Order: sequence, then structure tokens, then C-alpha cells
Amino acid sequence: MIRIRSLLPLLFAAALLSACGFQLRGQYTFDFNRIELRGMEKSEMSRNMDLQLQTLDLKVNPAEGAPLKLTLIKEKRDRSVVTFSASGRAREVRLTYELTYQVTDRNGDFLIATTAVQQRRELTYSDDQVLGKEQEEASLVTEMQRDIARQITGRLAALKVNNGKS
Repeated sequence: MIRIRSLLPLLFAAALLSACGFQLRGQYTFDFNRIELRGMEKSEMSRNMDLQLQTLDLKVNPAEGAPLKLTLIKEKRDRSVVTFSASGRAREVRLTYELTYQVTDRNGDFLIATTAVQQRRELTYSDDQVLGKEQEEASLVTEMQRDIARQITGRLAALKVNNGKS
């Protein structure tokens, strides 16, 4: 009887989540298994994108060529103060990360035209904890880059490519 009572809240939560349409993010399926990744080669964003693609079992920059070319064009980072304290010091900071990219096929035709994807995060700021806040800011930027990489792979999964598998 005690076990049933302890399971009731868990069952109730599961029923609520399924009723609201909650669903875990599934595995992507691609119409291709090779992709060329170009642009921003030595950047952290390029490394995050490469890791994301390889995690999904895509061969990145294969020797035999690829049906798609993902080009990372540019990134833009911004840091702006959102709110100030009564003494005029920054209290809250907004971090913005934007990536511009495009996807073309073997012939150079656009499958995804030049597109910008943007992420924003808010960060409470304190002059007393400068080092800790710098580390937190760096980890938020990395989190935004990984989220953008996941968004791009979701868009890649929606593409239909002729003769892309081998």
C-alpha cells in the first residue's frame, strides 16, 4: 500500500505531461549521411557544430564528397546592460549570440538561403563576483552555441536531398 501511494504523484505527473503534449526530443533522421562543413574553421562554434553533426552519425568533410555544404558565415556577440542598480552599476546583462549560415547542394543551389539564428540569455551581474560572472558568461555563450547547433541540425533533418545516401 505504501508503494502505491509513493507512485501516485509520479503517475499523476506523467499523466499531466502527456496530456499537455510534452514529448522528448527524438533522434533526427537525415536524407543524407555526409556533409561538408566550411567557414569559421578555428572557432568554438565550428567545433560545436562539427561535434553535433558527428554525434548524429553524419560524416563531416568526407574525402569522397558530400551532397550538402553547410557554411558558417559569421558570428556576432553582443553584451548589453539591461538594468542598473541605484548606484548606477550594472545589475543585469543581456548576452546575445547570432550565427549566420547557409546550406547549398553539390551544384551550389541554396537549400537554406543565408539565414541568421539568434539566442539571448539574461545574466544577473555583481561587481563583487567578477571572476565568477565571467565564467558564467562564457558558459552561457557556449550553451547558446550548442543550442544553435541543435537548431541547425533540426533544419538539416527536414531537407530532402536526391541521391544523398551512400
